[in-house]
This record gives sequence, C-alpha cells and structure tokens, in this order.
Amino acid sequence: IYRAKGNEGKHTGNHPLYGYLKDPDDPQRWVIDEEAAAVVRRIFNMTIAGKGAYQIADILSAEKVLCPSAYLAGKGVGNYKNRVFPDPYRWWGTTVTYILNRIEYMGHTVNFKTYTNSIWDKKQRDNPLEKQAIFPNTHEVIIEEAVFEKVQQVRQQRHRNTRTGRSSIFSGLVYCADCGEKLY
Repeated sequence: IYRAKGNEGKHTGNHPLYGYLKDPDDPQRWVIDEEAAAVVRRIFNMTIAGKGAYQIADILSAEKVLCPSAYLAGKGVGNYKNRVFPDPYRWWGTTVTYILNRIEYMGHTVNFKTYTNSIWDKKQRDNPLEKQAIFPNTHEVIIEEAVFEKVQQVRQQRHRNTRTGRSSIFSGLVYCADCGEKLY
C-alpha cells in the first residue's frame, strides 16, 4: 500500500513539511501555513543575501522565532504533540540546511528518499535521486524555482573565512589530488 501510494504521487509522510499544513477537506493535500511559510521565505532570502546556515540560525534564535519542532508541537502535529522543549527558540544550522535542501517548497512531492536493505537491517539509507519518485506541481508553491536554484548556487559558492575574517583568494579553487575535496 505504501509503495502504491507513493507511486501515485501521494504524500507518504505522517505530517507535512514545515511551512505546510494538511488540508482539512483532503488530508492528502498540503496547503500553505502562512506563518511558517514566511519564515521559510525569509531563510531563503537571507541565504541569497549571503548569510550562512549557522548565521541564519543565530538570527532566528535571537529574534525568538519558534523552531520547527516547537512550532509543530504548538499546532499539535505529528510526534511533537506532548514534547517539552527546553529552549523552543533554539535554531540549528542543520535545521536551516535541511529547509534549504527541500525541493518540496517548489510544489513538488518527493517520495522514496530513503530505503532499508531488509526487514532485519532497519538502518535508513539515502536513495539516489534517480530512484526517488518526484511529482511536480502537486501542492502550492512557497519558493519559486528561480529562487531555489539561486540559493543552491550561492550555497555551492560559499567560502570559508580565514582567521582574519577574509576569504582566501584560493578558496573554492584548490582541491586535494587524492580525494577531490576542497582545500581550505
């Protein structure tokens, strides 16, 4: 049933992504949650303006914006209903990165992002992009495609600063001959 549902383009998760809510009339459809969607748009705009994920997280924490888990708990969504958060305004850079990587914000449904090898091996593994089922234009758009692509370009061109606070002239240009990783 799960695989059939996913191959039809229906959402297979328990609750919508941060920025969306289930439509009260049709639980299979996502509608925009304007309060959370405004935060998502702001995260994308700050990235285009040159802020990094951890800088954005610090800004949102300082401004007392509820983190996605605490926000969903307040709405009574999913597994968050009865959780208590020591600091509901604590944003993490990994959370911001997670939001910036989600193509669902362009209105697409993505199913089968992870898989398990067998019923005995429960470890979740990332599915390659070609094995994922992507269905375009299944729900309302929060982030336009041009904005999403621009953010991905900006994130690819991020440079690590030196101790003086400047970016090296060789940053992003020099790679390891053995493993191919960027050298800093």
